[in-house]
Amino acid sequence: MPSQSLTIRLPKFEETFSVFPDNGLNPHYANSRAESRAWINQYHHAVCGPNMRTFMDKCNFELAGALFYPYANEAGLRATMDLANLLWLYDELTDTKTEAEAVNAAQIVTCALREPDFDNGTWICSMIKDFNQRHISKAGPNTAYRFIYNFCNYVEAVGTEAGLRAKNEILDITTYISFRRETSALRLTFDLVQYCLGIDLPQYVHDDPVFASGYNAAMDLVCWTNDLFSYNREQAKGHAGANVVTVIMKSKGVDIQSAVDFVGGYCEALTSQLVEARRILLFRSHRVYSKDAVRILEAFGDFVRGNDQWSFASERYFGQKNKVVKETRIVEIMTPFSDLIAINE
Repeated sequence: MPSQSLTIRLPKFEETFSVFPDNGLNPHYANSRAESRAWINQYHHAVCGPNMRTFMDKCNFELAGALFYPYANEAGLRATMDLANLLWLYDELTDTKTEAEAVNAAQIVTCALREPDFDNGTWICSMIKDFNQRHISKAGPNTAYRFIYNFCNYVEAVGTEAGLRAKNEILDITTYISFRRETSALRLTFDLVQYCLGIDLPQYVHDDPVFASGYNAAMDLVCWTNDLFSYNREQAKGHAGANVVTVIMKSKGVDIQSAVDFVGGYCEALTSQLVEARRILLFRSHRVYSKDAVRILEAFGDFVRGNDQWSFASERYFGQKNKVVKETRIVEIMTPFSDLIAINE
């Protein structure tokens, strides 16, 4: 394990992502935040102790929604905030569970989404059905179908991740990239991009190679940057096996800083890939849905840039050192478990 004095230097993603416009904070942030926080508080008691609730306040997942979706109306923004809070709560629940327990939770989610009459009396079931009725039932049919399909795949992948964690298994890079796309829940948050914009792309647009290239680039950008920012806390909890930094160190036989630098370089390539996909689709503006597809890719740019901004505006990854880390890009690697025990109480 790394010593307490070890430090890493983060890439300057703010410069890399400057190709995406800074559209600022959604004007509905305050009202939607209050409503979403009141909603998720109904379910906190099942998972969170007082310290974890304090940690959630400092993470401010509602701020993430306001930065990721600056164009959303109040109803759309509320949906993004509810989803962010729901996913965080579910992630915290399964993070400490065995594979069998995580699989059981996944089955509850799947039944709650796909079977209208299902109700096993658990808080997970109640939370999922409530979210589905409030938001996804109002989405376009293509978006609603994909959301439910993607949600079921996400909880299944989280169950698999629990098994890998228990075995301390580290995937190769190619396998990890595909697996991380599923455990990240980004397909769900990207479905809400269409919901917020009032767009309902048919599946053949998602299957188009150019659109898929931009879609995957945006997903990987968020996954890889989040992995990089969360690495310190994850290794301190002994959960760094499912992190791209660890995967690269093992696969390429390099040290931690070299792995971090690799992530930075790869994110530059992914940014170019997303920009290029949008450029190509612009030339297809005469085709049905091309303009909508371009608008979706532009919104993914908002998401990527907003994710970077939120990562340093909240205390999710760097605690009270977030502003210092943003300025210096230097992260001191923590001694395992030293700073995290109290959070989970």
